[in-house]
Amino acid sequence: MEREHEKLMNTHMTSEQHEKFQKFIMGDDMDFYEEYIINLSLEEQKEFFLENPNFLSGFQVNYNKIELLKDKVYRNLLRKIRDYERRGVKTED
Repeated sequence: MEREHEKLMNTHMTSEQHEKFQKFIMGDDMDFYEEYIINLSLEEQKEFFLENPNFLSGFQVNYNKIELLKDKVYRNLLRKIRDYERRGVKTED
């Protein structure tokens, strides 16, 4: 195990790779969606959401309307709603 850890620590990344890795690790589900899932076909997205039911669970997403996720304004609204709810400000249903 220690040897594997040492190999991992000796891995050199370019600054661009490091930045991308940090963003991947520190990002939320919406960031992951924007980076990877958004470019899948609608059928592939539906399959992804079926296989990962907790994905985007921090956001108020209606999986029957996942095509709305392609709209950047909609995604930003979801982020704002999530942020308000985290601060204890409830939104109306």
